[in-house]
Amino acid sequence: MRAFLSVLLVCLALTSCSDGDAPDAAPAPSGSASGSASAASSAAPNIVLPPGPLQELVPESADLPPGMVAILSGSGPRDVKAIAAYSADATKAQGLLVQHGFRNAYVGQYADPATGRVLSVVVSRFATAAGATADLAGDLTASTGELIQAATVGEQSQVRKQPLPSAKPPGQLVTVRFRKGVTTWLVAYGSAPQADPDVALKVARTLAGRA
Repeated sequence: MRAFLSVLLVCLALTSCSDGDAPDAAPAPSGSASGSASAASSAAPNIVLPPGPLQELVPESADLPPGMVAILSGSGPRDVKAIAAYSADATKAQGLLVQHGFRNAYVGQYADPATGRVLSVVVSRFATAAGATADLAGDLTASTGELIQAATVGEQSQVRKQPLPSAKPPGQLVTVRFRKGVTTWLVAYGSAPQADPDVALKVARTLAGRA
């Protein structure tokens, strides 16, 4: 069981920037993703994320809301130890991940420098669908916030929304957790003053369609 607390804290940190400033934890992406909100919304350059297994199952340029660019320093493949570290109890989380047949994972992080909106996506693959189902069940049990009714994404999903009172200005975080076959995702979307669940759901459905 893991709650991906660190991913959510990344969202908190990124939304805690002043209006018009680039997020503190979001260095301007290099390469084809320029870090410019205007460039992302008009030309939408193709993002070149760090290579790794499951890279194709996190958002590309065309999948992002207008204005968002990749945070290359926060994106890339992750091993079991790194994923377990996102939990409040890393040792217990790593044991459960191994028990559930964890194979590999990939993290994609994105931000809109102009508005402070953020998007974090964690995709994990397991040896069997039963292992992925058990792992997602633990995540859903640990989830907090208001439950949002929405059509199922993949084979099983849950959508929640919660306030981010420590963000400046205060905002909201929407999480979509879902599974398809041997793969699970967490899509976390933060925005101020409110976060639209449809934004996170659109990204989630696009990614589920690729698996």
